[in-house]
Amino acid sequence: MSPTVIALIICLAAVALEGGLAGGGVRQRLAELRMPRYSPPFAVWLVIGTLYYAICFVILRHVLASSLLTAENLAALTLMVAVLLVNAFWSVLFFRWRSLGASFVAFVPYALLVASLTAVLTRIYPFGAGLLACYWIYLLYAIWWGYRLWRLNIPSA
Repeated sequence: MSPTVIALIICLAAVALEGGLAGGGVRQRLAELRMPRYSPPFAVWLVIGTLYYAICFVILRHVLASSLLTAENLAALTLMVAVLLVNAFWSVLFFRWRSLGASFVAFVPYALLVASLTAVLTRIYPFGAGLLACYWIYLLYAIWWGYRLWRLNIPSA
């Protein structure tokens, strides 16, 4: 199988996993919450998700297309799959378990994975590292957003 097809299968599997773990009522769940200022509308969240998976696809395709099986390529592949899995697991915390605090705390290991992947890609695929630098801009916003969302929705005693 070609690297493009394998990368596409991995990304589509991650999308399906994320959707399955989130369950139904994603839009409704978001509508129930008090949102921080500057929260994007639902359609923008969909665009953000599409761009995220496009970045993952480009990185996966490049790493899979490499003819050299090096420790760094293997690390990049492993970290990219881990990033996809942790991202999908976040949906359980946020949508299924409805735990805003846990979903915020989950940003810590997730950000560490993305940082590790960025560091590896800096050496083997600078363009991919640049794509992740763009993703970091969003991720910093998402961490702020997750914290504010959690704090705005703490039940009153």
